[in-house]
Amino acid sequence: MPPHEGLAARARRNAADALQGLLDWAASAKVATDKLAAAPSLATGAPLLVAARDIAAGEAVLTVPDAHWITPAAVAKSPIGPSVSGLEPWLQLALLLVSERAAGAAAGALPGAFLAALPQALDAPLFWGDDEIDMLQGTQALQQLYGYRQFFQETFAELEATLFASDRALFPAEAFTYEAFLWAAATVRGRAHAPLDGAAIALVPLADGLPHRRGGNCAWKAKSSGLFGQGRVLTVEAARAIRKGEELTMDYGPGKLDSSLLVDYGVMDSSWPQGGYSLSLSVPDSDRYRDDKLDVLERNGLAGAGAFAIKKGEEPSREMLGFLRLTQLSGSDCFLLESIFEAEVWSFMCDPISPQNEAAVCSSCTEGVRAALAGYATAIEDDLAALRSGKLEPGSRQERAVQVRLGEKEALDSFLGWLETRVGQLPRLEYYQERRLKRLGLIDDNGDTTYSSFFKDGIA
Repeated sequence: MPPHEGLAARARRNAADALQGLLDWAASAKVATDKLAAAPSLATGAPLLVAARDIAAGEAVLTVPDAHWITPAAVAKSPIGPSVSGLEPWLQLALLLVSERAAGAAAGALPGAFLAALPQALDAPLFWGDDEIDMLQGTQALQQLYGYRQFFQETFAELEATLFASDRALFPAEAFTYEAFLWAAATVRGRAHAPLDGAAIALVPLADGLPHRRGGNCAWKAKSSGLFGQGRVLTVEAARAIRKGEELTMDYGPGKLDSSLLVDYGVMDSSWPQGGYSLSLSVPDSDRYRDDKLDVLERNGLAGAGAFAIKKGEEPSREMLGFLRLTQLSGSDCFLLESIFEAEVWSFMCDPISPQNEAAVCSSCTEGVRAALAGYATAIEDDLAALRSGKLEPGSRQERAVQVRLGEKEALDSFLGWLETRVGQLPRLEYYQERRLKRLGLIDDNGDTTYSSFFKDGIA
């Protein structure tokens, strides 16, 4: 057997042992696992959880009480607890992982089986090589990645200069390295899911190891439990009927684009790509009507800046078009910002305002889309050819990079086509003044005045 196959087989065996250890821990902690079984993935051979029997839709697959969650409360009971209590919850968990990983099984603040089951090598782009990252050139995923890198580097540098330096016995330099910190931060990010994220963040042994699939067959539900509902449990619930032996999966981000899931979690469902581009919009600081426009957005539950996803073959949302029309509102159209229209102005923005405003929306977006497309190192045809060539290993980093950049470009190209079509439609669109006259009954559906015959008959 070739050496690399031997290493792969050994890694799968170790992972299988770690998963079984986690199941054994759950049994000892009286967490029911009778609906779970460990089995190798049909696609990769990696060990994962499958249904031990048929499970009905809505049925609990696994229930983990909050006593077994890893939260800031667990950090507080550890040796580093008092020193990190003022930090953000996710950062407390990350530093606990570094501390426990360095101390080994003797530490005891985390279940040893949970720590042993955590992958030591992560697949998120934060850990990709330069050649692999180069394949993301021009993408929003790469911009997000650079933002994450800078954030983690700055966070570690601040910790190094303050918290770590203040107590080297508690935070030894050989353990609290940047590499260890990055692994821990990415591990926390990759295993935290709604509703146990943000301020309520928790790592949940066994439950947080389900792999990502679009339209996954399981979902997380946090529920109250115990006397007077004072306790909480995390229920992994069957999102649909699951057959015995079926792999248990969950969707890490319903509605999220592939690029976000790849950067945040290091995952992508190549069999069900959800490519797209996130368009960031804001009211310019130089806009003389900026305050009025921000008021409109705030009254309608929107911020002064927003991100809107565009996808191949889909028209932009009414909310996105409303935001664009508002930002481009100028000249005589700005009378709509008067207080008399306060209750209606946002509904006005969701339909064309004037030929000038709609043309401004199209021209500003067209310019931005063309600039974004020009920033990619490859064309759509190049990416399609690469995916069809058979040279990219299914599920590999290279395949995911190509799919992400293809998804972004196809979304931009589709939006560009919509904009170009829209420009041709400008003379035929119905604008605010025409809609208003129709509401007042002064013109009919054909655009003809309803009062012209009155004058004609009166003169006669």
